[in-house]
Amino acid sequence: MFNLLQPIVEFYNNNKDFINNLLSGAFPAIVGVFWWLIWQYRQRRIPEKTFAFEVIKPKSQDLMQRILGGNDDDPLADRNIVYQQRVPNRHIRNELKRQLEEHRWILILGRTGLGKTREAAELAKYLNQEGWTVLYLKLGEWLDIPAAMPKEIGTNRKLLFFFDDLNQKMYASRHEISPEAERSLAERFQVPLQERLLQALNKYEELCEPTEIRVIATARNERYSEDIGKPSPWEKLQWDKYPKLWNRFKTYELPQPEDDAIIAMLAKTVPETNIKAETEQYPELARRNDSTFRNVVENLHRLQNESLALTVQNYRDTLKDTWKNRYNKAVEKYSVSRYIYDAVDLLQQFDLPLYRFTVEATARMLAARNFWQQLWYYWQIRRATNYLISAERILEPRDGQIEAKPKQVEAGEYTLRFTRLILQLAEKHQEIPAFLLSFSWNLINLKRYQDALRCLNKALTFTPDSPSIWFAKGNVLVNLRRSEEAIASYDQAIKFKSDGHEAWYNRGIALVNLERLEEAIASYDKALKIKPNDHETWYNRGIALVNLRRLEEAIASYDKALKIKPDYHQAWYNRGIALKNLERLKEAIISYDKALKIKSDYHEAWNNRGNALFNLRRLEEAIASYDKALKIKPDYHDAWYNRGIVLFNLRRLEKAIASYDKALEIKPDYHDACYNKAYCYSLLGNIDLAIDNLQQAINLNPEYRETAKTDLNFGNIREDQRFQDLISH
Repeated sequence: MFNLLQPIVEFYNNNKDFINNLLSGAFPAIVGVFWWLIWQYRQRRIPEKTFAFEVIKPKSQDLMQRILGGNDDDPLADRNIVYQQRVPNRHIRNELKRQLEEHRWILILGRTGLGKTREAAELAKYLNQEGWTVLYLKLGEWLDIPAAMPKEIGTNRKLLFFFDDLNQKMYASRHEISPEAERSLAERFQVPLQERLLQALNKYEELCEPTEIRVIATARNERYSEDIGKPSPWEKLQWDKYPKLWNRFKTYELPQPEDDAIIAMLAKTVPETNIKAETEQYPELARRNDSTFRNVVENLHRLQNESLALTVQNYRDTLKDTWKNRYNKAVEKYSVSRYIYDAVDLLQQFDLPLYRFTVEATARMLAARNFWQQLWYYWQIRRATNYLISAERILEPRDGQIEAKPKQVEAGEYTLRFTRLILQLAEKHQEIPAFLLSFSWNLINLKRYQDALRCLNKALTFTPDSPSIWFAKGNVLVNLRRSEEAIASYDQAIKFKSDGHEAWYNRGIALVNLERLEEAIASYDKALKIKPNDHETWYNRGIALVNLRRLEEAIASYDKALKIKPDYHQAWYNRGIALKNLERLKEAIISYDKALKIKSDYHEAWNNRGNALFNLRRLEEAIASYDKALKIKPDYHDAWYNRGIVLFNLRRLEKAIASYDKALEIKPDYHDACYNKAYCYSLLGNIDLAIDNLQQAINLNPEYRETAKTDLNFGNIREDQRFQDLISH
């Protein structure tokens, strides 16, 4: 009975405000009973913490099923297709086995559809039968750096780590947040998978022996992007940015299958299906195929679903065309299929799981805005989802499948509605609360701070002792300029994880925003006690000390940052400012030069270098430094103004006026420049322009009236009645 009510319950939850208003007057008793059913349906426990790996014990009989998935009775499931040697006279599994024995870490590279995962799984199966425990990284799980050997692994110390599809996993990890950051001091709340992968595997090698650890990974190596404006699969790996990780791997370029392998695959697979075929056409089909196994499988899926024969005319040459045609076929069969594809797209953009309930609910949100439209679409979307799950495996999309639709969903257009939906789903489904934190970080990256705050507050109702959630909430509140509340959130994060250096650090930033500088420094010091090699904390501590006029201490703090990160140009620059304020001008110039060697287009550094040179009376060098700043940023009014001062000191009055004019052209209310122009004209004997500019300066800042009374630069016009009138008012 409850199963029959479930769709009704789900529909009610999505539209409860409307329905409650509709029923409250006429059927209060019904509403009360119905609400009790809803309350019962919502009862669930918080999801348990999970280990990031699927642990496959030695000599397991279901390894291929656990890695490749698929039903036993599906002949087109990857694990049920007979393994083929892709190239004559080469045994790929043996080649990979030798590479793994020699190098211990191997990365199998190839374009999509070549069968990288199948080859890796075949090798893992062989080693598993030889006594190795296989640790397969699950989708969407946070990879921790272990402090001790996890109990889930057991006592076996021959460990084979299996990382599939690293491109997508690493690209998605830029928004992943550690749900259990307190487990290790080595961890930060946001750490790219590239860093965590290396740290975790190094730790496992310490806990075991390096010779007892093996690593198999797969990744795509296409250098072109499937979507305009998005990185290519190869770029997602960030090969140049993480050389320490990638240098550990021996790369293996997987060869594409030759025609004989495609023919053999067709010969052994087609008879297991109900597809009609003429075997004499297999060589022609192999020639037409795009040299991937995946295209063969997807063609057979399509032909089986559409009850078509395998012929040259029915065969699609490439996977890309196959996906587009299959998308169009699905939309033709069920027009609402486009909403389901878009729902998968949107969920993937926010790194949310593809369950049936998340996909259907998101599709309804995209299709309809009001109660009656949702009612209309409810059963249509359910029927279309049934079809797409069975025919297109829409909950486990393959490379290029979702990208084949006409255009990507613009996430920003749906953020508010999508946030409301996810919060509703979190109330009903125990799987969703675990994703609220990562969803919130996606919202933060979109600068949707209020929506993120709502999600974080909801997440805290499920796990109120999570330092990660309190930390994220603090960051949101800082961005909302609610610094007092942000500090309270960081305090909660610290309460549950006292050694969380990032919470201490960000707490310091919030205190700086409130100008509570002494407290900010104390907070930075707490962070540095936990992580003394954090250059950003030393740098921001230096800035707080400068604002307290404790310049020597500030310089020492900048020096600490620079010892850790010598190419930190901002620290060199701010160190120069502190030295200049101490009138250690030559040292300041050296510091500015260090910053400029690292970042030659740092216009602020050129400007302040010019100021230091001016104070040393090295006037020509000062002008050259200002000119460098202005070449980089022509609308830099401060540099034009400072250049004018130096030219005045060189008594190049006409050029000084021209520089002040440039400053005023950019910033018309720049009263210092008006005043300086006035005394330049006074020295040139141009009384009219001197009076006009002095009038403008006084209009902008009346304090110049008093300044002008004793300024010797106005000696030429002091007796002029207009000047006397200006200064006497």
